[in-house]
Amino acid sequence: MQMSKSSSDQQAAKEEKATSKVRGWLILLSTLVFLWIFGVAIGPWLQHHIYGMDQIVQVIEEQNIDAGAYFYTEIEGSYAGGSYLRQALKTGIPEEFGLTWPFISGILLCLFLLFLGWKYLPE
Repeated sequence: MQMSKSSSDQQAAKEEKATSKVRGWLILLSTLVFLWIFGVAIGPWLQHHIYGMDQIVQVIEEQNIDAGAYFYTEIEGSYAGGSYLRQALKTGIPEEFGLTWPFISGILLCLFLLFLGWKYLPE
């Protein structure tokens, strides 16, 4: 009787390990798909809804700045980009400023994503 219980425990452990592995791969793939969707669809859409971002993107494209190295000081364009950024922020406060619904919902979405990662990602 001990042998059959032990073998059933081993089989259950193998099935659990296989399920855990499939679940891990599904989480990884869904995360990569989400990042791709964010980069291709959501990010460009947000560009037009974040105050001053259109100006920054325009300067990056006009001056042929490597956007991946935008914040590194070794790149000449980063000084010009920094001045454009400071100027864009000084020009005025956007109409929706402070604790608005988009700001609060963004924070709640980030907290929700952190919760999902904490709860569902394998240890």
